[in-house]
Amino acid sequence: MQPPNARRSARARLAELPDDELIAIARKQLPHVTTAYEVLVKRYQDRLLRTCNRYLCSFHDAEEAVHETLLRVFHHLPAFKGDSSFKTWLYRIAYNESMNVLRKRRDHADVDTLEIEHEQDDSPAAELETAVMNRQVERLLAQLSQEDRTVVVFRTVAELEFQEIADILQQNLSTVKMRYQRAIEKLRQLTATEGGRSR
Repeated sequence: MQPPNARRSARARLAELPDDELIAIARKQLPHVTTAYEVLVKRYQDRLLRTCNRYLCSFHDAEEAVHETLLRVFHHLPAFKGDSSFKTWLYRIAYNESMNVLRKRRDHADVDTLEIEHEQDDSPAAELETAVMNRQVERLLAQLSQEDRTVVVFRTVAELEFQEIADILQQNLSTVKMRYQRAIEKLRQLTATEGGRSR
């Protein structure tokens, strides 16, 4: 067994590799050695969680979707052929798992039942302000159609290119761009409406 320092050093070296090299190593290692896979998880897990959370409007459901996504990656990465980029493949799995969560959820659009997690009376003002802003974003996103919300979240939270989004959703590039522009315009209108009510 390698000493802890050696394992940390190996992870540090792996963390410097681009996706394609890291994936090649992970494919050879899995399922018996998970070092490269763990580096991949660390690289993408937080952004996947933020993306699924914005899409599903539920941190608990997002955790479930990401857990299932990473489990599928673990089992299927050795067979990954690289026909698309790893990032596109990964987010396609995350999208499918999010859709599975939505199918299981009876009332997935009821933002009034959402809770701001970790909001306490003694929380610092900055944390409460962030929580309120997150709630407002969730309310706005929940008013979009599922298709438009997907495009907006992939573009703004996951920071994917339009072509990557088109590949994930298996839609034309022009369709994805049109959906995005339409969704952004609707969000502008909703923001203006909410701003007018608050005056």
